[in-house]
Parts: sequence; C-alpha cells; structure tokens
Amino acid sequence: MAVRKETPLAAVAERRAYRLRAGEDLAEGIRRIARGQVDLARDELQGGGDTGASVHEARKAFKRQRALLRLVRDEIGDDVYRRENATYRGLGRALAGARDAEVVAETLDAVVERAGEELPDGAFAGLREALEGEAKDAHDRLDDDPKVIGRVIAMLETARLRIDAWPLPKGDDTAPLAPGLKRIYRRGRRAQRAADADTDTEHLHELRKRAKDLWHAGQVARPASPKKLRKLSRRAHDLSDVVGEDHDLAVLLDAAAERDRVLAPGERATLASLVGARRADLQREALEGARRLYSRKPRKVSGLVT
Repeated sequence: MAVRKETPLAAVAERRAYRLRAGEDLAEGIRRIARGQVDLARDELQGGGDTGASVHEARKAFKRQRALLRLVRDEIGDDVYRRENATYRGLGRALAGARDAEVVAETLDAVVERAGEELPDGAFAGLREALEGEAKDAHDRLDDDPKVIGRVIAMLETARLRIDAWPLPKGDDTAPLAPGLKRIYRRGRRAQRAADADTDTEHLHELRKRAKDLWHAGQVARPASPKKLRKLSRRAHDLSDVVGEDHDLAVLLDAAAERDRVLAPGERATLASLVGARRADLQREALEGARRLYSRKPRKVSGLVT
C-alpha cells in the first residue's frame, strides 16, 4: 500500500492548526498554536501580495491570539496575560486603517446589491468613490512606508520568543482550560443580557467580541469534547457573523454622516432606511441566537474540558 506523502504546505498547516491535538501535551500544544498565529501573521505581511487581504488575515491572527490568551489566562498569570494581550491589540491597531476603510466600502456595496432594483443606477456613487479612495490611500501609506510593516514584524518576532516562557502546565489534561473557558462564557452571558436590555451599537459590539472569544476557545479545546464543543463553536461563530454585519452597517451610517457632502439629495435618508430595515432583522436574529448560545450555566460549559 502506497504511503501518502505530506506536502510542505500541508505540514505547515498541520503545525499551525488552531486546535489542540488529541493527547497532545497542553503546554506544547498551546505554544504550538500561539507560534502558529505569529507565523501566519508574519508570512501574510511579508508575502508581498494584496495589502488589504494581508492586513485582514494578520489582524484575524491577532484576534485569535488574544482569544487564546484569555483561555489560558489563569495558567500564564495576569502579568503575562496583560503584556501579551496589549502587544497583539497594539499590533492590530497599527494596521487598522488599511482594513477599516475597505470594510466600509464593502458594506456599502452589499447594501446596494441587496436593494437591487429599488435603487437607481449610480446610487451612492459619490460615497463609494470617497470610501474607495480612502481605502486606497490607507493601503498606499503602508506600501510607501515599509517601516510600519517592518515594526509590526519585528514586534511579532520578539513576541514569538516570549511564548517559550509562558508558564503552562504539562500533561495532556485539558482541565486547566476550564477556568478560562468559564470566564469567557460568563462574560458572554453578561454581554447577552446587556444587549437584550439595550440594543445600542456598543452593547452589540461587545456581544460580538465575546462570541468570537467563545468561538475561538471552542476551536482550541475541541478535542476535549469534540461534538459538544464543535456545536458551541459553530453557534458562537454564527452569532459573531450576524452581529458583525450589524456593526458594519452602523459604521457605514456613521461614515455617510461624516461625508454628507458627497451624497446626492435624498441619499442619506435612503441609506438610513435600507440600513435600518436590515439592522432590525439582524438584531432580532442576533438576540435569539445569543439567548440560545448563553442559556447554560458557565460551570456546565467549563465542564466540557474537564
């Protein structure tokens, strides 16, 4: 029987997999995952491809890293957690401008596409041109000043070296992850209750962040309870997507208000109407999903890794 050879790319993907392996030593697994996110972000930023796509992938890696840190916070301690969390938050912010402008333009395109024949040809052309121009300018600034990317990569290399010193327990027992998972879920429950009481943008954005943390925590710890954590992660991911679309629409409205001069007569009101109707649907879906996701007691959820 022929033995299938693993390609170099497959080997890299396996090494960087954002999930503990069954029976893997916990300390080695957490460090492998953490290094994988650093390497992924570095490779994206060094790759020389589309700036927007590279920045987007790097920032997603930083968010996964911060979720991992929250999961192991009780093991690495508050000082290490705060230092590392601040590092990856700062790296994400350093690259934010190039992606944020692009997201607003993409959100406008999605609104126009959804409206279809309700809108005349060329609707919001002035706003789209302004947003696309700002996104291009942000990308050009990164391309023209390699020091920005260079500083981010240098900080990543330093942060990667520190991973070896994270104080993590040895052995294949995943029980040490229980306190972190419990905290992540409990914070999500608080965010769900706050959003249920008041669906303002700030509360919904907090709910999105907490759902993302739960999604990523479930990905990492999945081998401890494969079916249940897979289901939990999927629900958290779905909630994050729904609330994320709502947040992008809120940002689009703010962007339109700030650029009112490029809108044709009546376009701001039309945009507000289209966005308002979509956000109402999204918020209903989000609140229903959040109630289901956070209906359990935190100790029950943390028990999935013990």
